Amino acid sequence: MSKESRHELVRSAFRLNAENLGRRVVSGASFTFLGIALRTFITLGSTAILARLLTPADFGHVAMAAVVTEFTGLFGGFGFANLLIQRKTITRLQMDTVFWASVIIGLILTGVVFILAPLASWVFANETTGALLRLLCFSFLLNSLTVVHEATLSRLMRFRTEFWILITVIGVRSSVAIVFAYLGFGVWSLVIGPLFGAAASIALYYSAIPYLPRFRFHPAYLKATWKVSGSYFGSNILYYLNMNVDLLLIGRSLGATPLGYYQNARSLTDEIRGRIAMPLQRVLFPAFSALQNDQKRLQTSVMRAGRLLAAIIIPVGVGLSAIAQDLVPVLYGPQWLAMIPLLSMFGISGAIRGATAISSSLFNAMNQVPLAFKYNTIGTLLTASAIIVTLPYGIEAVTLAVMLSNLYALVTFRIGLGLIGLHTRHMLDILGYPTLAATGMWIAVILIRTWTKEWINDAIILLLLHIFLGATFYISALLITSINYYKDVIIFIKSQTQLRK
Repeated sequence: MSKESRHELVRSAFRLNAENLGRRVVSGASFTFLGIALRTFITLGSTAILARLLTPADFGHVAMAAVVTEFTGLFGGFGFANLLIQRKTITRLQMDTVFWASVIIGLILTGVVFILAPLASWVFANETTGALLRLLCFSFLLNSLTVVHEATLSRLMRFRTEFWILITVIGVRSSVAIVFAYLGFGVWSLVIGPLFGAAASIALYYSAIPYLPRFRFHPAYLKATWKVSGSYFGSNILYYLNMNVDLLLIGRSLGATPLGYYQNARSLTDEIRGRIAMPLQRVLFPAFSALQNDQKRLQTSVMRAGRLLAAIIIPVGVGLSAIAQDLVPVLYGPQWLAMIPLLSMFGISGAIRGATAISSSLFNAMNQVPLAFKYNTIGTLLTASAIIVTLPYGIEAVTLAVMLSNLYALVTFRIGLGLIGLHTRHMLDILGYPTLAATGMWIAVILIRTWTKEWINDAIILLLLHIFLGATFYISALLITSINYYKDVIIFIKSQTQLRK
């Protein structure tokens, strides 16, 4: 790519473009759904292999270390990436400023975690945790190098490029982890894999977006945006607490093995949010930002996107809950049977959080991050209180408490819809029918299992049969109860067909 072309590509990201927005969102959603399928396949396949090469305690040790790295990692971006995506117009100087600010913070975090790693060993009463952190901490520096490139891809809505980058990175990460686990590196394989993935990410993002920072820094820009970026950061802090306070308490109180069961059950259902909801948020956030001054178009887009998201995520989460008894022995092996009841509850939790995840894009796009921070604070306090109260009763009680506290996501979802003039009836229109159909599916699978297990002995065939019957029941029930979902799918297919012409 010539120097002129490189500059032109970067300059094209300076202003959000709302032209052909519908077609670009459809294209982004298409690659997102394809990415979901491939990434889920890679993740489940690698998990099945690693679960047989490693022990529950190995996963527990990494979960303890992740509590520290995820918290420290919150300081890495400090909301800068979202700030670049949300603004209608940005400048090259602002991009350079965000880049160097991110790198400086990344260097500081790497040094701090490396030095204070022994403290984590004391907190968790586990020496392995500190040793792992001494290697994991370098991910902060690696990740800081792509903050601006990721934001630029989002502004340009180049979802095809993002798709290939993400697929390649997860492939590298999983392959390296499996190879090192097979060679006998044990728990270290779960750390080495992500580091190789981060290195691959740098090479791919710099190849896709040939942005090279200039040696200049504009502190006034960071100061002027401190309130907004601080609100993004505050919301991330709350999200971290929501997602990690349970790991901290369980790891400290119950040890690595119980935490390994808990974390793997939770991470599998987090795939619903991480592989479906979060990628779609990357598509929808810049799209909603471009429409923030056109409420009617924004309402239509939100309703259609919300229905499609709920129609996909709710049955996946509820389905995981229904087939947990079949899935765990097949995917993880007999040493993981203790996580079956945990996975059953986390499936419901994942359905709730994933189906309402669109609210985050609404708060961000409407520049209402401080308001989101207030509501998220309440949710975090509810979750933390529930965990503290139930911890003495064991892992299953904590899991149940987390599932029930996640019902609060419905409140923030309703508030987010209200920002664009939508009401409770619209929320019910989005969530109601998929919930009814998925509930019927859950009951049907449980009832079917009472007699299928009597005449089918092969665990894999039993799992596939229950998935097929559950999916058939859900799709039939959803289309019978609401024609809107059928219309949304037809519109999506037509838009994609026109896009390919």
